[in-house]
Amino acid sequence: SFVQAATQPQYAQGLFTAAQQMGAAPGRRRVAEEQEKRKQAFAAATPLERYNIAIAQAVKANDLDAAANLTAKRDKFVADQQVTTEANISRIVASQMISSGASEVPESITYGGQQVTIPSRLKSSILEEANELQTSIDARETAIKSATLTDDYADYIANNPQLLERNPMLSKTLEKVTDPDSGILRTERINGVKALIKAVDDDRAARREARYGDAANEVRVQQLVDQIEARGSKTWVWQGNDMADALGDMSDSEKNMFLKQAALAIKQNPDATDSEIIDYGMSGMRKMIPGQEQSEDITKNEERLANQREANIKQVMAVRDVSREEAIRIINKIRAEANRSNRLNSFN
Repeated sequence: SFVQAATQPQYAQGLFTAAQQMGAAPGRRRVAEEQEKRKQAFAAATPLERYNIAIAQAVKANDLDAAANLTAKRDKFVADQQVTTEANISRIVASQMISSGASEVPESITYGGQQVTIPSRLKSSILEEANELQTSIDARETAIKSATLTDDYADYIANNPQLLERNPMLSKTLEKVTDPDSGILRTERINGVKALIKAVDDDRAARREARYGDAANEVRVQQLVDQIEARGSKTWVWQGNDMADALGDMSDSEKNMFLKQAALAIKQNPDATDSEIIDYGMSGMRKMIPGQEQSEDITKNEERLANQREANIKQVMAVRDVSREEAIRIINKIRAEANRSNRLNSFN
């Protein structure tokens, strides 16, 4: 029966398949073990390391769009982390200075279980925060004790009418607290003052957070600038010019204007690409420099060039069926080759 079955094609095929599976088993085990190791390494990695792992995998898979998007998100994460850390350090140091009565910023602080040196660029903002904190504490204590709003809080409310517009009840509370003939009890007046103080303090805190967000955007732009200056290649181009050369020619004030203008691009669109950040920053900077870009003719010409560039990008995307980033790379390559050809022809 065995010999008879062995002569059947189906049986022989079954033996062949079984042999294949047995031979492939060690390979499958190795693949499974490698996948498990990668999974464990990813689980144990820090958020920054996870970004780097994902970027490396996208590059290996030749998915350049995914790699670019992940890189932008990683840079934003790093910038946010840096600004958050610096904001926390500023708050802690300011609070400690208030508690101890110190008038000078210390050289270092214990943060996250480690001794951290306080950057000199943070010292002015720490002093400003300490002054704001002390002023707020003094005004709050005085207001509660006297059951009246101090000038500091009254002026803030007067200069920021949106506080009352957002909260009609708060407007009624202000009327009662500021009206000497309202006839409300002292306890009710104190509670009203506390409510107004809380509204002002919350609004101030929100504005500080917004400033930290703006600072994070500027840090991200600075990271991009550092990359451009370090690599100094045609990777980043604006209107046919190498951005590394453009940054090298800028004065400190011009570069600062570029940073702030480019940061606005991120504020408006957190997912802005490097090219979009550079375009926004350079255009905004040039319009702010006295004597430059003030002419309507120049502005119109810039708009025409920008529209033409956008049309070229869309045309390449459609004809070659590529992503926007790839289309920009293709156009920059063609432009660089044309410039090179022109230089050779001029030489000849």
